[in-house]
Amino acid sequence: MVKRGLLCLGILVSAVQGYEGCTVAVISGKATADGRPLLWKNRDSSFRENEVAFFRGLCHDFIGVINAGDTTQVWMGVNTAGLAIMNAESMDQPGDSADAEGFFMKQVLAECGRLQDVETLLRQTNLTGRGTRANFGCIDAFGGAALYETGNRSFVCFDVNDPLIAADGFLVRANFSMTGQQDRKGQGPWRYQRARALLQKPARQSILSFEYLLQTVCRDLVTEEVNPYPLPFTGSMDGAPKGWLCTQNSINRHRTVSCAIFHGVRPGEPPLLTTLWCLLGEPLCSIAVPLWAGAGPVDKALDGKHHSALNRTFQRKHARLYHDKKNPDYLDTRKLVSDRSFTRRQVKIEQEILADTRRALARWRERLPAAEELAKFQNDQITYVVRRY
Repeated sequence: MVKRGLLCLGILVSAVQGYEGCTVAVISGKATADGRPLLWKNRDSSFRENEVAFFRGLCHDFIGVINAGDTTQVWMGVNTAGLAIMNAESMDQPGDSADAEGFFMKQVLAECGRLQDVETLLRQTNLTGRGTRANFGCIDAFGGAALYETGNRSFVCFDVNDPLIAADGFLVRANFSMTGQQDRKGQGPWRYQRARALLQKPARQSILSFEYLLQTVCRDLVTEEVNPYPLPFTGSMDGAPKGWLCTQNSINRHRTVSCAIFHGVRPGEPPLLTTLWCLLGEPLCSIAVPLWAGAGPVDKALDGKHHSALNRTFQRKHARLYHDKKNPDYLDTRKLVSDRSFTRRQVKIEQEILADTRRALARWRERLPAAEELAKFQNDQITYVVRRY
């Protein structure tokens, strides 16, 4: 594993809170309860129409979250070799070309089976140039966990298994880099600090889990200005009515359009069991479903002809909670709490899916399932969410 840029670990770039963003983390198996690595991304974007698509790759098949109707780019995904990748834009990296992260991640998923392959591809594209100014996080089926800060013709690798680089066994990024250029502004310092605070204690105790990422971290509403818990928020912000919360700089944002949590495997376990827990909408408004690259094409509820029906359903919930059109970044926490039937149903459905999936994975670790069994289980969970939601 490449280990460069150690001198930059203690340097936080000059950063301001911006409008765009993503919040991500790479977590070593050393920090988790089951010894399996984790990868997490809250995707913030102006493009709300998200889908999940299945691809036949050059070396590996893969699944990934895409903008509806656009199969040229993938914004987070996992392949049949057990390699998962995601990104957060970092415009403080060197270069003048950007917005090609999705093309690069699609290439990685199609061609790379382990972190060494990703680094080989990065070195090759250093020579030709990439349209990437981004932080990429990766895990593989061999225990690898790394974060790559990349410019157009450069990259720095942070090995998350190295205690000199990630003392607590994880690294978080928002929209700036530790190796970024000081004359360029980054974004997301609050989201970075808040995510670190949520992860640090369980990581030090080696009890981090994908359930905690799913149920607590990705849905967190604490802002730089206020802690709104317990909900409903009883204060007011910037002259807004009581109970309205600005989610401009919380981890779960009004611009969070999807979320992926990748639950990896231990070395020696079947790579096909690397699980993508996907929330195909703002996490607060969505229900997670488990997906596997080895299951093949996904259910039409996630990958429709023109849009995802499940994504549209979650968007309607988002619209009910953010119903002040003059202030689209304000969440009506009173409406969130008063809609108890939704909250109870959301929690109950998700808990049932988590329990079913834990039992299935325990069986499959003893006997690897056929693709048809994986696909049936996956599609049954999606159908259950559609029917109950």
